[in-house]
Amino acid sequence: MNKDVYGNMGTILRIDLTDESVAYEDARKYYKDWLGGRCLAHYLLFSEVDVARTEPLSPENRIYIGTGPLSGTTFPSSGRTHACFLSPMNYSGWGDSNCGGHFGPALKRCGFDMVVISGRAKRPVYLYVENDTVSILPADDLWGKGTIDTQAELIARHGEPTKLLCIGQGGENLVRFANVRTETTNSMGRCGLGAVFGSKNLKAVVAKGTKPVKLFKPKEFYEVTKQLRDDLMNPEFGKAHSATYQIMSKWGTPGITNLIGTTGMVPIRNWQRCGIDPKFDRLVRAWSTEHGTRREACFTCPVHCHAAYAVKDGKYPTRGGGPEYETTTALGHKCDVGDDKAVLKLNSMCNDYGLDTVECGALFSTLMELMERRIIDKEYLDGIDMQFGNADAMVEMMPMVVFRKGVGDQLADGPWRVCKRIGPEALKSCYHQKGMCATGVETRSTIGSMLQFAVSPRGSHHLNGLPTAEWVNIPPVAVKVAGYAEAGDVRSYHPQAKARLVRYYENMFFLSDSLGICKFNFGHLAFWHDSGEALDYMYDQLCKAIYYATGIKYTVDELFTIFERSNQIERATIVMRGCRREDDQPNWKCLNEACPGQHPVGPIPLPPIDAEKFNKILDAYYDERGWERETGIPKKSHLKKLGLGFVADKMGAALKVV
Repeated sequence: MNKDVYGNMGTILRIDLTDESVAYEDARKYYKDWLGGRCLAHYLLFSEVDVARTEPLSPENRIYIGTGPLSGTTFPSSGRTHACFLSPMNYSGWGDSNCGGHFGPALKRCGFDMVVISGRAKRPVYLYVENDTVSILPADDLWGKGTIDTQAELIARHGEPTKLLCIGQGGENLVRFANVRTETTNSMGRCGLGAVFGSKNLKAVVAKGTKPVKLFKPKEFYEVTKQLRDDLMNPEFGKAHSATYQIMSKWGTPGITNLIGTTGMVPIRNWQRCGIDPKFDRLVRAWSTEHGTRREACFTCPVHCHAAYAVKDGKYPTRGGGPEYETTTALGHKCDVGDDKAVLKLNSMCNDYGLDTVECGALFSTLMELMERRIIDKEYLDGIDMQFGNADAMVEMMPMVVFRKGVGDQLADGPWRVCKRIGPEALKSCYHQKGMCATGVETRSTIGSMLQFAVSPRGSHHLNGLPTAEWVNIPPVAVKVAGYAEAGDVRSYHPQAKARLVRYYENMFFLSDSLGICKFNFGHLAFWHDSGEALDYMYDQLCKAIYYATGIKYTVDELFTIFERSNQIERATIVMRGCRREDDQPNWKCLNEACPGQHPVGPIPLPPIDAEKFNKILDAYYDERGWERETGIPKKSHLKKLGLGFVADKMGAALKVV
């Protein structure tokens, strides 16, 4: 650690797997302009990789795994780790993944703010980082093992303080939706990072650090972090804020299912229905009350939204960590499976194989609808009867996908590519944006959420900026963040209101990913959303914490400028890879089919998205971002105004634009 560095550690670790070289870079020059974590990773990826032409599974792709200036400190929920890379999953090519747990703090305490991994090893390897010692070690004996055995073996080998990221057989076999796992519950789940690890013959990254994180003003920092911890748990802070803590700390993310289902936001049966259905009640709470063994927390988190479970009887005995809302909806609601034991079994299988539960569930539910529509049959699926509600078929099909056996070899490419091969009619059943299927959000229910999913650079994903003020709908907060009360109306097509709303939350979500803290507690859920004053208080405390940790002062406007610049890098990358305005349109189902369901808010059935009104919102959003209305390409003049001349030049050269 550099002696004059506070909060951060001052060093970027660079590892080239091809020649097994290790290098160190001074990170101090990046802090003021790029903060850390996600924002810094964006800048480095765009600067160092040919983002227009590099194939995601080639040695030329790089993985940037970063912490943030608050990671590994007493700041509440500061255990997050962010990865940036080119994605093999979506067709836009942009890859972002984030996880909780304890790996980020462990890497930081080895003395590194980020590790950059390039090249391809000649044989299976894992990286072992213990303070200043960096080793590239053989992993032949680990190759072929699931993530549970891999973690157990490496912890036994290197000691209990060891923290690691690893892949299972899904990543080894280049399943496009393979993920990276850490501990029993946490995943870098989306965009196929596990396949990128596998393409580099990289089984795991192991960190074991004991270095302290030096703080600029430790006493003041501790006072702020203690106050925020107390605020998160304070039952009197505000109705929405405090209810969020009660739900998350007791039930985890599945506890919000029926709450957000009131708007029709919860998808059912491959997005054929939506809302609240008693059939799935056991997926909301019974998994915890009957099978839960303990609550679990990420590093320094007072919310402890994670859990462990054990199913001891019945057809599907299993153990594991979780599940998350995304898992229960993907493997349960979307596949019309209400059996909590079956969903827990499927969750455990995904976690051990190293698969994204969201895309895996979407694959199964898409196949079920294609069977229902008689576009495919059992013969296409090697005799497996993939009907809605058939959990046995899902259990049987998953290892075929992981090991690419029979039809599993095609299915391993994910639902969008499968449907594209079958034909245009099949694509109508694929609820995706930019080639990646949606998380557990019915986007016909909430217009701002539809916009956010449509423009997301990595495809359908709520953690790019799902607009909390819309589905919480506290009018003063909507006015605060977007300037219009209509921003909080889930059914409003007000162009400026929805455009500003989505831009605000997209930028806001860079905050947590770049500081190394949890966005559930700082922006994604209803924490701090009872009033505009509560939001201002959160930002004030965050700015103080950054200063007391690092000695670097930021205003909220300066932070949001960093986030705006980082968003522009995402957009420039995907347009360089071919994305245009037509790729920001809602998918076929959203535009052409109504969605029935039971929910107290909004029309029943939910109508299709009004394309004309949506495109007026898209015009307004492009104007807010400084992008050309006709194409969605960032304007070079706007990029240069933001100090992104290097982005304008690289994008212009790739597009051959004067």
